[in-house]
Amino acid sequence: MTQSYYLGANSGEGFVSLYEDFPPAAEAFLHIIKGGPGTGKSGFMRAVGAAAEERGMEVHYVLCSGDPGSLDGVYLPALGLAWVDGTAPHVIEPRQFCADSDYINLGRFCRGPLSKEDAQEVHEIGRRHKALYRRAYALLGAAAALEPGQKEPDPETVREISALISEGLSGAGQGSGACSRRFLHAISCQGELWLTEELFQLCTHIIRLDSPSLLDRAAQEARRSGAELILCPSPLCPDRTECVILPELQLAFVERHWPARVTINLDSSGPPDARDAEAALLQKRLTELAVSHLRAAKLLHDEMEAVYKRYMDFPALTEYTQGQIDAIFA
Repeated sequence: MTQSYYLGANSGEGFVSLYEDFPPAAEAFLHIIKGGPGTGKSGFMRAVGAAAEERGMEVHYVLCSGDPGSLDGVYLPALGLAWVDGTAPHVIEPRQFCADSDYINLGRFCRGPLSKEDAQEVHEIGRRHKALYRRAYALLGAAAALEPGQKEPDPETVREISALISEGLSGAGQGSGACSRRFLHAISCQGELWLTEELFQLCTHIIRLDSPSLLDRAAQEARRSGAELILCPSPLCPDRTECVILPELQLAFVERHWPARVTINLDSSGPPDARDAEAALLQKRLTELAVSHLRAAKLLHDEMEAVYKRYMDFPALTEYTQGQIDAIFA
């Protein structure tokens, strides 16, 4: 089985990272990959993941929130091994070098330094790339400011949530009590993306709620019961939970805008009034403008990668990657 999710978000607060929670198992050993653009970090991790899948192993793929076609991490639970891109914007360093983590330097396959002309080009691309992200984050900040305020959870709905969790636990037995966080929704160069199929893979029952406050109460009830819990924040407003997953119960609670087929609809809020509808339209437009800047930034990043790829010794990288795979699965 594979799982895919994000641990970073382009948000109204700038880039928000959940990489401190990776890998999910604290005892797993983490390999932190360093290297510039185009040096093969994502390709290396994809090769490791594919080799594990060929051997029937469970694989977790951490997708890049800026470019969902790229990988930022891979985790193999059966082997207790994980790999992560430790470069900006989610710079990661070993907690205790060689005890729980180490470095993999793929930059050594880049035959630098760059020529004077190429160095000037990548500096200029980098300046424009950062400017586009600043504009995107300013737009997302404006969109986040339009998010409606919290309202008090309906007591009757809270009782229904508690009953659903209790009923699920009666069939599943004692929960593990584990809690982790991940994003299943991204604002990216490809637009807004929801990993709905990942939700269906983990859960057979999806409950729609009408407010973040009810999702917070669902999380509280899950913690009180001792059930395993996965919290999924909103990428736009990361302080708000938009999905609560109880995998041991195959049960999830989602906020009203999640594009998911639901088992039970506890959303009784009705259509928004004219002012809320206008704010929602403006928020959507601001988010779309932010996406256009992220898309332009992705094109610039591709240009930067193209420069570095001219300096890469890809045959040596391929040989190194195969050697690592052989050692991992020996």
